[in-house]
Amino acid sequence: MTTAYFNDLAISFNNKLVDATTSSVNIEVTNKTDIVKLVGSLHNNGYDYDIYLHGYNIETMFKDFCNEHTFIEAAGGVVKNQKSEYLLIKRLGIWDLPKGKIDKGETTSEAAVREVREETGLKNIEIIGQLPDTFHIYNQKGKWLLKKTYWFFMNTKENTIPIPQIEEDISDAVWMNKVNASKAVSKSYRSIKDGFGYLFV
Repeated sequence: MTTAYFNDLAISFNNKLVDATTSSVNIEVTNKTDIVKLVGSLHNNGYDYDIYLHGYNIETMFKDFCNEHTFIEAAGGVVKNQKSEYLLIKRLGIWDLPKGKIDKGETTSEAAVREVREETGLKNIEIIGQLPDTFHIYNQKGKWLLKKTYWFFMNTKENTIPIPQIEEDISDAVWMNKVNASKAVSKSYRSIKDGFGYLFV
């Protein structure tokens, strides 16, 4: 199953019907035209519940969905230090994880390390594993974007205090123990809560 997020809604692509809840609905799509209509309604805030899509081939369905947006790629990291603390940033008043767009010629892992360094001031970062990708949709200057973010689990031996990248609207970059990180992530974007909340339990 692949899931994309729009505001606080989850749009999941499935091969078959799933058990819907009171806050979700199953929608069958049979062709690209159905996807185009659904995306138009989604962009106009026509849904206030999670959507489980099923119908034709899941890979084709998701590709058609992506093609209704400008597709961009980013990379970021979940960073842990030797005290078992996690690195979080606050951007525009919302707790988040460091990430950013991939530059031309960069690999996903190179971009992830660079973005963590730029947004937090840390230098000594090591990737120790890959985490699930996330997808989210947003509007920027009248253009609908779908961002795929590649995530990596990282550690550091640095004891320095993180420095937030103010020019990127980051007001805080801090180390948090698991309890406080869990509380912060619970107030973050849903793609972060759903994607990485389990790490702090």
